[in-house]
Parts: sequence; structure tokens; C-alpha cells
Amino acid sequence: MIHGKILRSKHMKYLAVILLACAFAGATTVSDYERKPINERSAIVSAFIDKMTTDLHAQNPQMATDIRVWFTEKQAGKPLSEGAERLIIELGALDLRAKDGRADLSKIQLESVIVYVVKQKFAPLQAKR
Repeated sequence: MIHGKILRSKHMKYLAVILLACAFAGATTVSDYERKPINERSAIVSAFIDKMTTDLHAQNPQMATDIRVWFTEKQAGKPLSEGAERLIIELGALDLRAKDGRADLSKIQLESVIVYVVKQKFAPLQAKR
């Protein structure tokens, strides 16, 4: 039992390091991202998710696959995947905060928002294993 907790702890630390390293590689601010055409936005998100999951694959191939699927497979009856939908919700919340003067979108990296969304979804799952 203790060995399992240590192993899970190591996976969580590795996931956190990979996600943070990816977040700062070629960072795009939310304000820059929102000024781009939709096809460029999709390419930016896709490239980051690809890099993040490729880096993660060496340590945890199942989680890397689960993250890719979460961002790519459309939900039944919906135009987007669950991951894309979640990302859009978080970006919308940031837009609302920016309108109220509580956030500066030129200082928030899109990649950090993606990392936040991924950690919300997958960190609790990893802790259960």
C-alpha cells in the first residue's frame, strides 16, 4: 500500500513538472491567442497538447492517451470534445474577469490555462490510482 502511494506521488510530481515545462515552452498570451483567427487558435492548442502528451508519454502512456482523447473526441450530440469545451469555459471566465479589471489577459499564458484544465481533470484521477 505504501509503495503504491509513493508510486502515485512520483507520477504526480512528474506530471506537474512536464505540464509546467510545457506551459512555458513557446508561450502565447491569452490576449494574443484571442486576436488570432480560429484556425490558428486550433493549431496553437493542438500543438501544445501534442507536445505535452508526447513528453508525458514516456512516464505515463495511458494518461497521455487519455488527455489526447479528452481534447480530440467529440462528445455525443455536441460539436466539441469535453477538453475543448472545458478550455473554452475557462477562457470565457478569464474574459469576464478581464472586463471587470480583475485579470490582465496579456500576462496570462494560454498554455497555463490548458495545464490548469488538464490538472483539474486528471490530477484527481491520478490520485485515486
